[in-house]
Amino acid sequence: MGVGELIERARLPCVSQWINEDIRPIESARRTWTFWTFHNFWLLINCNIATFLTGSSLIPLGLNWWQAIIAIVVGNIIATVAIVISSLAGAYYHIGFSVYSRAVWGMWGSQFAIWNRIFLSLAVVRRYGFQTWVGGQCFELILLSWDPQYASRIPNHMPESTGMTTAQFVSYIIFFVISLPFLWIQPHRLHKMFQFSSAVAIGFFVALLIWALATMGEGGFGSTMDSSTTMPRTGGPGSVAWLMMYGIMCTIGAIAAGILNQNDFARLARTPMDALWGQLIPYGVYSILTSVIGILVVSATQKRFGGEAVWNPPTIFVRLLEKDDSAETRAAVFFAGVAMCISQIGSNVPGNALAGGIDLSSVFPRYINIRRGAYITALLSPIVNPWQLVCKATTFLSVLSSYSVFLAPMTGMMFASYVVVNRRKIKVDDLYQGHSGSIYWYTHGINFRAPLAWAVGVAPCTPGFIAAVNLSVVLPSGMTELFYLNYLYGFLSSAGVYVLLHWLFPARNVDRFIRTSPSPREVQQFYADRWELPSPIGEPASPKPRACHVTGKLGCHWRRLVMASSAATRNLLARLFCKSRGLVCQSTPTPDELSAQHESAGESTTDNGASDAELVTPSAMGSSPGLSRRSVSHSSPADTVQSSTGITVAVALSMERQPSAPSAMVHQGLVRQSGPPADGQDQPLHGVSHPAVLSSNLPLHTLEDNFNRTAHSMGPSAEQDTYLLDAFRCLIISEKDEIDANIIQVYPGGHTADDRPVHFLLLENENPEFTTEAKQAASDGTERLVWPYGEHLIRLYFKHVHPIYPVVTKTRFLRQYKANRMKIPASLRGAIYGMACVFWDRDPSITEPCPFQQHQCIDHAHEAWRREHENPNLFSLQAGLLLHHITPPEIDSVETPSMWTMTAQTTACAQTIGLHQDPTRWSIEPWEKRVRKKLWWAVYASDCWSAICHGNPPHISLSSFSTIPPDMDDIRADETLPEDLRYLVEPDDAIFQASVGARFLQFINLTIILREVLDCSFQVRPNPSSLADRETQLVILREKFNDWHSLLPQCLALGPDRGQDVVSNCPLHLHYYASQALLYRGLMYPATREARANPESSLRRWFLSALSEFRNFVCFFHSIAEEDLRGFWCRPTDQQDIEAAYQLLQEFHHSLERLGETTHKPGRLLLRPVRLRLDSFFRQAATVLRGSEALITSPTNATG
Repeated sequence: MGVGELIERARLPCVSQWINEDIRPIESARRTWTFWTFHNFWLLINCNIATFLTGSSLIPLGLNWWQAIIAIVVGNIIATVAIVISSLAGAYYHIGFSVYSRAVWGMWGSQFAIWNRIFLSLAVVRRYGFQTWVGGQCFELILLSWDPQYASRIPNHMPESTGMTTAQFVSYIIFFVISLPFLWIQPHRLHKMFQFSSAVAIGFFVALLIWALATMGEGGFGSTMDSSTTMPRTGGPGSVAWLMMYGIMCTIGAIAAGILNQNDFARLARTPMDALWGQLIPYGVYSILTSVIGILVVSATQKRFGGEAVWNPPTIFVRLLEKDDSAETRAAVFFAGVAMCISQIGSNVPGNALAGGIDLSSVFPRYINIRRGAYITALLSPIVNPWQLVCKATTFLSVLSSYSVFLAPMTGMMFASYVVVNRRKIKVDDLYQGHSGSIYWYTHGINFRAPLAWAVGVAPCTPGFIAAVNLSVVLPSGMTELFYLNYLYGFLSSAGVYVLLHWLFPARNVDRFIRTSPSPREVQQFYADRWELPSPIGEPASPKPRACHVTGKLGCHWRRLVMASSAATRNLLARLFCKSRGLVCQSTPTPDELSAQHESAGESTTDNGASDAELVTPSAMGSSPGLSRRSVSHSSPADTVQSSTGITVAVALSMERQPSAPSAMVHQGLVRQSGPPADGQDQPLHGVSHPAVLSSNLPLHTLEDNFNRTAHSMGPSAEQDTYLLDAFRCLIISEKDEIDANIIQVYPGGHTADDRPVHFLLLENENPEFTTEAKQAASDGTERLVWPYGEHLIRLYFKHVHPIYPVVTKTRFLRQYKANRMKIPASLRGAIYGMACVFWDRDPSITEPCPFQQHQCIDHAHEAWRREHENPNLFSLQAGLLLHHITPPEIDSVETPSMWTMTAQTTACAQTIGLHQDPTRWSIEPWEKRVRKKLWWAVYASDCWSAICHGNPPHISLSSFSTIPPDMDDIRADETLPEDLRYLVEPDDAIFQASVGARFLQFINLTIILREVLDCSFQVRPNPSSLADRETQLVILREKFNDWHSLLPQCLALGPDRGQDVVSNCPLHLHYYASQALLYRGLMYPATREARANPESSLRRWFLSALSEFRNFVCFFHSIAEEDLRGFWCRPTDQQDIEAAYQLLQEFHHSLERLGETTHKPGRLLLRPVRLRLDSFFRQAATVLRGSEALITSPTNATG
């Protein structure tokens, strides 16, 4: 096994450089830390030997006992305040230190802060090593209690300079090994361990104090409690005042690393108050208590040991055993050793090992999680020689005080960033985006203000730190005194400079988010509830909402927040937003309140996390069971985004009030009249009738997940009459040995003759052996080709293709891919791999070239699809839809008839499995209803656009289907991933984005209008037949096109900032202009020589309007950058007027030439057909402009 293979096997299922399972925001299932969890955590952190030694080590500096206690109390008060303010981001947004550092330092700059905390003075490793060494001394007590001569029985081979013996080292190794299993426990599962360990720890230290005081004897306290001092009270670094200040800083320095990374634990809080109160009270109380216990115990035992102050508790018990090895003493030593071992493990695992693991997981998220990082921290700990840290109290003091010099400025900057600069508002999504689209990208991923502010806080104290480590260095008293103030100075100075730099050089993207977002409480509440994911499907089980209609201006980014949140939160945010902006917020009844009018169909929560009670459908589209209705007044044109909670966010596009009009429904970006249509108004789309409410107790079936069987639709002309089948009451008609088909009824029929029952025939998939072998060969060949990059290609597909063309059932596909990818049709896997490989170079984490050519993968996919569409299902249909959009060979796509025939095959597959029939009232799973609607309209759109591209009539007639158009909830189905699948995609792609649904719905809307244009003017037998009637109909359609931009949701608009969302919108706008071009071709028909000479002809009357619209298209195309081409693009008079058209074509031609120079092969192929046509036109342009009749034949296409 090579090194590369080993590295690949070590790779975690993480989604990017910026996130893995352990550093993403904590969802509700892992928010298990209550007030008592934090209480027990801080009890363990402080009721241990390290805190015992910290308090006792101040006295050797020259302070007396009460001065040391004052320093301890003041230091812990300051430390407590620092802990609380440092944990605010974690408590409210459930993110850790390493993630929030990205907001402070920038996405790449945060690496410095994390590495600084990990390896600067080997802080975490050193603390873990020290605690483990002390734990080894505790375990040695257990061995000594069994055999007081244990130490002498093991020959000592250690040099005296190491400060340890072989016996002590053996005890250290044993304790080291015992601690390792506890590193496996995840942070959110530590509460039970805390409960037991904290009870043992506090009990031991209280018992130790009672024993020391009770057995102190008449001699009383030793010299440790002497109140006298020989040092001056003031006057330089050696005075009592400055030494007390130094003691205060040392007390803070002992927990400086814990203060900085407190977000790592605060993010686990059940509520923010659990974290804040759980730190505010216990930390200071138990730290002071343990430190005072240490001073009292050392002083109480001092005379017992000949006046020697024994600081280390294990050493105290060793001395006792040396004086008296009776059974009673040995028992006491044994239980003391056990208690201290438990205390050490209880504090060392969360406080040091897991903290180091979290830091390492954020630096190497692809390969290290918390567990691996904790074990790495443990394995590195021996290299810091922890046995030397307890040789002298002053040595340990220097170790503790060194932390604050470098870490205090970071803590101050985090506080300033959260409270002052960001005003407690964090855009958490952008903390996981390592590109310029993140507001925390700053300059090349680094916030230059942060290192400057950090340097201001560190540099002045660095000489004092050097002098403290190297006693031979002598400094002026001023520098020493400044060092004695290191934590306060570093915290305050860096915080102040950080704020000042942000004021002088503001980060515009951050400031824009702060200005335009709601209040901090609203943002915090949104993100807190956004990760409320208790159910296994990844969606909240929210209460039934009330529809909320908002009219006002709402930023697109906030609209995305609303759409991604849970139902309860969306209702709350909408109401709070209305209140804060002075807007009108209307509430409509929930489905329960409408129960008197509508009878519920009783459909429960779907596999995709949305219940039918949450669906909201405009009245113009009919009413489903239990659904609430909603309307938006047409008096204010609005950008409407619909969600499954019943919230409609209507965004005013203009301050100008429109004339009052009858109530209208804003649905999918189109305004439709509510209520029955008046004479002359449009009837429901293509005559599709919207089914009445069905109330039935039929059992739910599935037409998809039937092992080795395919569900074939049995239509009205099927061999078995549907009414004859309905006469059989049994749902399954079969005999084991005589028939290989089952018949199931999914709809019993309605009250009218044409409302027929619906049945499906479940046929067993019996294929010849050569077919099975061919499918298996294609499947194996596909996986061999892409290994080991399969998951990488899946991520690329859902990053770049799926947001524009969401036809793959995301959750269902990824669930099966994770369980056993070989059960997914090879055609679908191959299509996804092939489409994704085009974007291989868009992932900066992959440096090597793509190991295969696209056509190699697509060849396997086509080979498999030819076999798989004989037994069609939803997966194979999705494969057919995707294969339409694979980059063709370097020839004009018109010359590739296989694309047209494949459209017919895909349509036939969809009709075979019954997608052309509306499933609203069927007794099948709700998720399947939604997916079937979405896929049918994807097939319909593909058929329509393919017909136009190839100049052929569509395969689908308007009378051949009844499936109603999808709504936002249908697109949303299966889009939000459960937690266990999110590692397979980017963080943004794991949650349904409203812009994805709105974009697909607009694509369907354009297709609907386009099909009307096609039927009106471009069929063999157009309807209507007369040119005048056609023009009348086309004018009506033209008005719909004119309203398209004004009704377009803001998140689908093209802005100057070329983010991923805007790039994804370019294909939609190209579809719009292509549809409009076909409309004007119909209006200017026939474009003959006679029509050009006749001022009253349609060609002359509509040419200027077409020219105006073409100018808009040229401007659109001119705005396209080469980077936009790298996205996924779905496949679509008078002499002066002609000269103007020619000039526009020239501009268009220049844009094509500019974009055609790209080295991006798919982009070149996308532009090649139109470039060929324009080049041909310009070769003949001179003749055309001279008015030559030689090249003008009848009829001629007016668009050239």
